[in-house]
Amino acid sequence: MGYHRPVPLETPLRIVARVTGTDDRKVFVSGSITARAAPGTDLVTAEGVFVAPDLDRVRALFPGLRQA
Repeated sequence: MGYHRPVPLETPLRIVARVTGTDDRKVFVSGSITARAAPGTDLVTAEGVFVAPDLDRVRALFPGLRQA
């Protein structure tokens, strides 16, 4: 994560996130925060990796969980 400029108070912000890739259960994501008035100037950027749970493992850990 990188803070590139101060984030102004009481100013409308634009927050964007996008999936940049997947690998099995991993989901790679990047995102940014800009001021709505200056969408081309990143105030904050970040990248993350999310791991989707294995459904069989979830069912074993939470047997009372209802299926959707």
